[in-house]
Amino acid sequence: MMDQVISIAMIEEKARDAFSRGAGRDEHGFNWHSPAIEAWQAEWDRCAAEAWGIELEVSPP
Repeated sequence: MMDQVISIAMIEEKARDAFSRGAGRDEHGFNWHSPAIEAWQAEWDRCAAEAWGIELEVSPP
């Protein structure tokens, strides 16, 4: 079996497209354990904050 490799930029683009079409934050279609979910939700959250005029709280690393 070959795993498909996608970049963070591709994940973020998919999240932006999903937000634009009204998909929910958890409607990413990734396996529940996929590390891509974090990037997806971060970009979805960024899009939501921008659209709704709110500031995201970013905690330092």
